[in-house]
Amino acid sequence: MKFGVKCVLLAAGPVLFSLFPAAAFAADTAVPTTASIFVDGVSKAFDAYNINGNNYFKLRDVAYTLSGGLKQFEVQWDAAAGTVALRTGAAYTPVGGEMSAGNGEAKSPAPADLKLLLNNAPVALRAYNIGGYNYCKLRDLGRLLHFGVQWDAAAKSVTVVTSEDYTEENALSYMKSFGVYSTTADWVESAELSQNDRYYYLKRGQSPGRTVSSISVESIRHRYAESEHQAFREAVFRQLLKQVSNDPDAGFLFGEGTTTEKGLTLYTFTIEYEGIDRTDRMYYIIGDYKYVLITETDRHDKNAADITAAAKAIADSFEWAR
Repeated sequence: MKFGVKCVLLAAGPVLFSLFPAAAFAADTAVPTTASIFVDGVSKAFDAYNINGNNYFKLRDVAYTLSGGLKQFEVQWDAAAGTVALRTGAAYTPVGGEMSAGNGEAKSPAPADLKLLLNNAPVALRAYNIGGYNYCKLRDLGRLLHFGVQWDAAAKSVTVVTSEDYTEENALSYMKSFGVYSTTADWVESAELSQNDRYYYLKRGQSPGRTVSSISVESIRHRYAESEHQAFREAVFRQLLKQVSNDPDAGFLFGEGTTTEKGLTLYTFTIEYEGIDRTDRMYYIIGDYKYVLITETDRHDKNAADITAAAKAIADSFEWAR
């Protein structure tokens, strides 16, 4: 759920903010995947969905299709423990309904509290429940089960390759003292701008400047536990609302609550400027008495039109240092 407030409507701010959901999930839509799907070169008809730009597949459909091959895995449901157990190298046992066709209509997916074990070890995997089935991002499954995933933009096709291990596509990984994350390949760290544990990223080939779009990443300590993320959210909102109201160039302030692909609580605030050609988008990932702030400063430079995708990639891939 989202809210918005014009900078001059200060009295309306607290009322609008109370509409921010107590839960940290925004509404998602699952649209049937239109891409052609192949497994080792053979066309397959999956009932797959695109959610927020990513393809999600029914877990049992993937296991059914890969059974008997190099990357086969078993799926077992333990009702008493409430867990789904995956076992690599084992043939899949069908339960009925695998590879059934969908009706071609968009769905309203619900975030699934998927307790997953891989070879008896717990793993974290974001999933959605659609029609009573668990759907997982294909790339997450590839990363977890070590099969290749290839995207052909020209042919609009997705290919699963069981003879290859999974490799990240179009991503650069960074390890910092506070955590690890990845950017899209065209956004690289600027040694010139980065200092004092605040790291800047520019579009490849760009030089620092007042009209250049940029992304920064930093970790900051604060007084809230992760369970108190709503109080933190309100404090940030008040601070940003004051900032916007005192800036003659600022226009609208928007906010949204959701989670990252790793399941971390995420609050995103956007400031649209009217007097200057600029949009600031701030991603707050909440931890215990700390948070990561990813700041996207979009100067509306056509060479950096993919800045939001790059910033979201950082947020979705972020994991705290252990």
